[in-house]
Amino acid sequence: MQIIYSIPDYMKTVFVANGIPEQDLLFAIHTDMTINGDFSDAYVAVDKENMYIVYGIEQVVRTENAKRLVAEYVTHEVVTHRIENLGKLSTETLLTTCRLIATIGEEKEEKQELILMFSLGNLSFVERLIKVVANLEKGIDPLTEVRIDEELFCPDCGTRYPEPERAMCPHCADNISLFVRLLGFFKYYKKRVAMCTIVMVLITGLSILAPYFGTMLLVDEVLTPEGRLYRMVGSVIGLLILVRFLNMAFQVLYQIVLAKTMPWIIYDLQLRIFEAMQRLSVSFYTSKRTGTLMNRVFIDARNIYWFFVDGLPFILVNTTMFIGIFIVMFIMEWRLALIAFAIIPSSLFMFRILMRLFRQYWHKSWVLGSQLNNMVSDAVNGQRVIKAFSREDEESQRFADLGKKQATVNTNSHNLGWTAFPLIYLFIFSGQVIVTAVGGMMVIRGTISLGVFLTFLAYLGMLYGPIEFMSSVSNWWARCVDSAQRVFEIIDAKSDIIESKNPTNIEEFRGDINIKDVWFQYEPAKPILKGLTLRVPAGKTLGIVGKTGSGKSTLANLIARLYDPNEGKIYIDGVNIKRLPIQQLRTSIGIVSQEIYLFIGTIMDNIRYARPNASIEEVVWAAKMASAHDFIVKLPDGYETRVGAGGQDLSGGERQRLSIARTIIQNPKILILDEATAAMDTETEGKIQVALNKLQANRTTIAIAHRLSTLKDADNLAVINEGTVVESGTHEELMRKKGEYHKLYTIQLEGLKVISMD
Repeated sequence: MQIIYSIPDYMKTVFVANGIPEQDLLFAIHTDMTINGDFSDAYVAVDKENMYIVYGIEQVVRTENAKRLVAEYVTHEVVTHRIENLGKLSTETLLTTCRLIATIGEEKEEKQELILMFSLGNLSFVERLIKVVANLEKGIDPLTEVRIDEELFCPDCGTRYPEPERAMCPHCADNISLFVRLLGFFKYYKKRVAMCTIVMVLITGLSILAPYFGTMLLVDEVLTPEGRLYRMVGSVIGLLILVRFLNMAFQVLYQIVLAKTMPWIIYDLQLRIFEAMQRLSVSFYTSKRTGTLMNRVFIDARNIYWFFVDGLPFILVNTTMFIGIFIVMFIMEWRLALIAFAIIPSSLFMFRILMRLFRQYWHKSWVLGSQLNNMVSDAVNGQRVIKAFSREDEESQRFADLGKKQATVNTNSHNLGWTAFPLIYLFIFSGQVIVTAVGGMMVIRGTISLGVFLTFLAYLGMLYGPIEFMSSVSNWWARCVDSAQRVFEIIDAKSDIIESKNPTNIEEFRGDINIKDVWFQYEPAKPILKGLTLRVPAGKTLGIVGKTGSGKSTLANLIARLYDPNEGKIYIDGVNIKRLPIQQLRTSIGIVSQEIYLFIGTIMDNIRYARPNASIEEVVWAAKMASAHDFIVKLPDGYETRVGAGGQDLSGGERQRLSIARTIIQNPKILILDEATAAMDTETEGKIQVALNKLQANRTTIAIAHRLSTLKDADNLAVINEGTVVESGTHEELMRKKGEYHKLYTIQLEGLKVISMD
């Protein structure tokens, strides 16, 4: 949905503060790095002549009157580029970061200048910035073909959501609503939670009673000859011991109940995240890296866990204690209570500022941790490449550099805590000093008794204890909120592939495929398929050929409904695939892709992954059909041999044969072969081709291959070029036309002749 674009207010304020007129700005984005790769709140905007980049960070500063602290954006650097001097802009994707490059000059003398660095998640927004600049250079409306989805921006403050599927604004997030939602995970444990609450109330009540028995009753009523409980010192001390013992017993009971409850709540949370991830479409995973997703399942859920174990229970205890002490102190001596409570609002305000800053630090640390996980994942999966090019030292250095950045962020976070909190405690202590001075004078004048004064001081110490505890909780809560937002992003994310509310089941699935005027694009304004139309009758074989990037594999993904077309329709047996149950559609389509993945487990489990209840005999039959049986029985444990992630313990051809066996045992009505024999030698390819020919009998088959010789026997061939069908017909018909297919076939034939001569 297109909208009239307006730059978010929080960015406008920064640009205006740096002398950049807001009325001239046309487009702006928010990125997260400096040109050196350090973290920064970087705002980039363009007007008709310039591109402005403002680097800075939101941090605590002192106001002019120096009476309070506020959080505001502090600019570190402003960079201006003349658009006419930028040349051609393009992006370059690295491991977990990207770069905006300006290519200046002619081809032979061109120079490249680094304009901007940013994390991978901001790539789509920088691409839109490039489109705006290109439109300005063409002299057309700068927002032409620039997609600005209203859903990407917070309707209240205009802040862009950190990720396209994120429906929670980090600036406007309602902490109370977030907290209430987190409490929703307790609904299956109501009895245990109720028991914990009751025990905590009892613990708090006993804690509040302790100063009364231990101080005021002992000093005013027991340790004076005039006291009404004189000579009962032993009884009062015994009562004090009983209160302490009960307090300890309730605390042990509380911890036992908590230990039996919290791990299961986190289990539910992790399960919800994982199940939500399974519901999302393939497009979600193409924009996420492994380390980031793993952090959400484990690290973020664990952060929430520790807050609810170490934070929430004590928040409840300290809040209850705070209210109870507040009431008791006012009953005892309201004048001293007013003095004690005068400094609390200022303390709470400072804690609120710190919590906001801690959330920023924890988010930065999380991002860097995800990047470290991504780097480890890439290093493990790419060890052969690393060693082949002798890049071990360089990889270690890259990891060390990224680790230093995370260590710096964590150091700054700890330094903030260890500096700011003692200052706040000192401020709180000043109130205690004033109360002590005033209370001492009241004792001297006989306004209050010594026991009341000492008890008041004891309660005052207990009162400031919860406030100090809240300072630590502000750090924990900041981490919990940051994690909770990411967790709920996953849980709330909606799949691009939505099943029909009233699906149409096909009773007898034949496999007649009809593709009508299909358009599809992965990125805005970059269509892969452009009005493609094809027909594959049930039981027939269609061979698809074309250059790399022409859209062949994309078409296969659309038929299996891993993606939905932007325009046009795909029918199977006369029913739009959007109306088919996804389960029926995908179990009826078998895909053998050039991208092979084997799960960690046995070969037996991998082959029958598509049909877990398949018998051993069926598994062996499928392996023989795929020419895999012979190499399997030679392995140490045969079909029970375990393979690693991705099957790295096997050769490429062996992995491919297992993938084919997995599809064979599925027994699909529609078979899609996407470069199914690409990793095979000629002899093995010949054997599998015979097996695939048997498998294709009475099945609708779409075969995609670069080796045109493997498609000669197809019932029909379609040549795709730049997203459209340019030729179709049988092998003989296309050869007689001497068009695109004839050209491709001739080039391959000549290449084979050269190879055979060598």
